[in-house]
Amino acid sequence: MRRIGMLLLILLLLCGCAYAQEPEPETEVVTDGLSDEARELLPTENAGTVDLWDGAKTVLTGALARAFGGWHEALRLCALLLAVLTFCALLQWQKEPPAALVVVGALGITGATVASMQSMVQLAAGTIEELSAYGTCMLPVLASATAMSGGVSSSTALYGGAVLFSQLLTRAISKLLIPGVWLFLAVATAEAALGNQMLTELRKLIGWLISKGLRLFVGLFLAYLSLTGVITASVDASAAKMTKAAVSGMVPVVGGMISDASETLLASAGVLKNSVGVFGMLAVLAIALTPFLRVAAHYLLLRLTTAVGGAVALKPHVTLLEQLTTAMGFLLAMCAACCLLLLMATVCLMRVVV
Repeated sequence: MRRIGMLLLILLLLCGCAYAQEPEPETEVVTDGLSDEARELLPTENAGTVDLWDGAKTVLTGALARAFGGWHEALRLCALLLAVLTFCALLQWQKEPPAALVVVGALGITGATVASMQSMVQLAAGTIEELSAYGTCMLPVLASATAMSGGVSSSTALYGGAVLFSQLLTRAISKLLIPGVWLFLAVATAEAALGNQMLTELRKLIGWLISKGLRLFVGLFLAYLSLTGVITASVDASAAKMTKAAVSGMVPVVGGMISDASETLLASAGVLKNSVGVFGMLAVLAIALTPFLRVAAHYLLLRLTTAVGGAVALKPHVTLLEQLTTAMGFLLAMCAACCLLLLMATVCLMRVVV
């Protein structure tokens, strides 16, 4: 009996040691598909204990610190653009600027911007691809949790719809919308240099197609979620109104649609407490926030440069600068649309679980 008792004691100690070395499964599940940069922004707590708002503050603080270099890059670009605008304005010696001066100025503005635009396009495209790849890792986990809680049909509908729209949006952005942004810039440059009305109408058409394409994808996805019956929720009216107003004015192209969806996100914050869904949402923010803030820095400073340059620059050059700002806004909207898709899918799946 004494030997048996000693054997049982040793087995219990070994089991305790093995348990102590076992990793936290919830955290591993939702961080498995993340890059090292995004993983470093996440809180260190287990997925079951992290608070949504505290975690969001942690992610936002880290993202702001990392995006600080983007402001320096944007400031250098804006200083260069102001120098080009001022130089062209000083060379104007008559009421109507010479055609050669307009052409040289337009090419100079585009040449000064193309390197930063290329960098931001690559950043936005990489972020969108990373969000899509992470969604393919995280959404099956949430869908499985939904199915095990009894929501088999809901999990199938939500998971299938989220994956479908995510893949379609990612491919549309990489194959159509991003090339459309470059075409938009080329036509805007030619328009500023030549002053051709046909080029003006073509540039407007391209911009309309890009913006409406993004709105169409986001609108169809939100409509699909509405049809599943899980997007209806009530929330404090004042909080919802403040959030919707802020987001609507901050994000170009799809800001209004994101602000409408923000009510559901706010309403679901309490439901998502102490669940793996919180960590999933924070992981999405960790992927998207730093690139979003870097692109936003370029967008905001380009708008400021347009306003300042409008006082001295030639009208065709100011118009071109406005179109460059619009193109940067397209990139910002693409990142926001992909992030919104994953956040809404996560919220809806976890609402079904609860």
